[in-house]
Amino acid sequence: MLWLADAGWRQAAGRIRLNAKARRWALVAAAVALIVLVLRLCATIPRLDDERHLRSDKSVQSIDRRYSCAAQPLDAAVWDLRTAGSSRPFAILPAGRRLSNGGGVLKVTAGQPVCVRIVVPPTSLGGVLAKQEKTIVELFQPLPSEPGLWDSIVLDAVGQKSGISIPIRLRPMQHAHMARRDAVHVYEGELRAYDADVFALDGVVEYRDAAWNYEQPAPLPSTYRPESIAVPRGAQVKVIVPRASSFHPDNYARLPVCQRADEPGRWISTEALPFAAETHGLPVYSGRAWLPYRCRLRGYTYSEFLQCLDDHRPFASDSPEKYTIHWFGDTNTRRALKKITSLGAWCSGTMATRSQCLCDDSGEAFPRFTGQNTVRDTLLELNDEDGGWSVREDGAKKDRDMSNPQARIYFHRWEGLTRYNGARWQTTLQPDRIGAYPRADLVVVSLGNMDVSFTQFLEHARQLNELVELLQAAYDDQHIVLRMPQYFCCRAPSGNPPRRMQRDRNRLYGEYMRRLFELHFGTRLHVWDVGSIAETLPLELRKEVTACAVNTVPSELVDLENLQLINGICNPAMLRSKGGLAAGRRDPANAELA
Repeated sequence: MLWLADAGWRQAAGRIRLNAKARRWALVAAAVALIVLVLRLCATIPRLDDERHLRSDKSVQSIDRRYSCAAQPLDAAVWDLRTAGSSRPFAILPAGRRLSNGGGVLKVTAGQPVCVRIVVPPTSLGGVLAKQEKTIVELFQPLPSEPGLWDSIVLDAVGQKSGISIPIRLRPMQHAHMARRDAVHVYEGELRAYDADVFALDGVVEYRDAAWNYEQPAPLPSTYRPESIAVPRGAQVKVIVPRASSFHPDNYARLPVCQRADEPGRWISTEALPFAAETHGLPVYSGRAWLPYRCRLRGYTYSEFLQCLDDHRPFASDSPEKYTIHWFGDTNTRRALKKITSLGAWCSGTMATRSQCLCDDSGEAFPRFTGQNTVRDTLLELNDEDGGWSVREDGAKKDRDMSNPQARIYFHRWEGLTRYNGARWQTTLQPDRIGAYPRADLVVVSLGNMDVSFTQFLEHARQLNELVELLQAAYDDQHIVLRMPQYFCCRAPSGNPPRRMQRDRNRLYGEYMRRLFELHFGTRLHVWDVGSIAETLPLELRKEVTACAVNTVPSELVDLENLQLINGICNPAMLRSKGGLAAGRRDPANAELA
């Protein structure tokens, strides 16, 4: 009997070992399948760049491409650079050679691509952190969506007269060396400028050896020591823009209104504008106004935004119910809603310099709604005279009576798809939870900021797949607004707990998220690209607005981010209505043309 019992236990233990082994193999297979999905998605969907909205312009399609990267082959000798020479990164442009005695000025027309390549030679001993090589191999690797991105590079083309700053998006070149940590690395991108000026390159290598990617729980860098990039002496790009061109600021008022919230643009000094920024309702930051390239922002007050939701019902059917938005977001969403519910009064005027207006407002008492981490679900009612007030928080009714509400916002505060939510984020999108609030006409989803900080890339990709399925089930015909991550730049990560933000991490997480949503939601998707606003600021101002540990922008930029969204929501609806904009309230941007 004892022998039989012992044999039975041995058989049971064997089955347990087999089951555990099978589970391990199942987990491995699932991980491999997820990696394959990520790589396929990143490979099959076209790269995103600022040209995507400008391709429809005939003047852009017919431009001269003699200086594009496709027409500028790289000298093969570059790949043979050894550590015996300087390891300083350097730029290669069609206008001149590296450190030549006179690269000269390259003349181009608006939108004509100019290839820019950055060469990062290997350092001695095989890497900056070579003494910890084993740790590097384990902890610092490029993300699977960009496997050749070993070096993090900030590169701008700066207008010598206007101060306009154009970020150049660089990608790893296709070469066997890009798979190796200790080899020479080359990255390329194209400068496309649309303003008349002479542009010069200015850039740094922030990190080498993939030390920009804090995927694993390793100590974060406490210092920030970027390396300057050597640019060919005298190499500049002069852009010729005829006065009749649609890109010339003189013609800004004649452009059509923007109909999307991800239009590329640039910051122009208000002194250089041929009109007063206030005439067009443009928010101004540090003496500069942000202008899209191919359209104009219509100046909306927050009252006009609520009137738009009431009168035009963008992306919704004509029903007797008040226009309702379901809005999922983090601290940045709370700041956006503080502006909307206060009709712009929050952190305006002289109050804009207060610490909670510049950075972290999490401890600020705000009478219109709680909005803090302890309250997850808030129902706001709004009208164009009183702004907005919460009428319900976490299921409890508030002792408030909003007269004549024109719109409702159900705000769910979350920390992205991370473990820092009060409960599993999936419960937020269950039918009983969603059904407790008025049916949505529009859904806004803000993601990326917390996810970059606290989630590894493949885990985030898995969570995104689950999120997409839940959104499709909960909102089968509503339009979805996807708010992209905030821009991050020019400093080491900080915060408690440490936020593992970095410029390339924010960018790559955002790009993958956008591609996935485009694939599943198609024409129902509207992208709200808030990151492009901070990214196009001059470098010194960029450092200023990204200095906050929780990566929020000053309240003045929150107004511009909201205006970007409002144009993307209201303008298409107004243009579809009978008579277009003329049938609605007066467009202040047309005042000087009347």
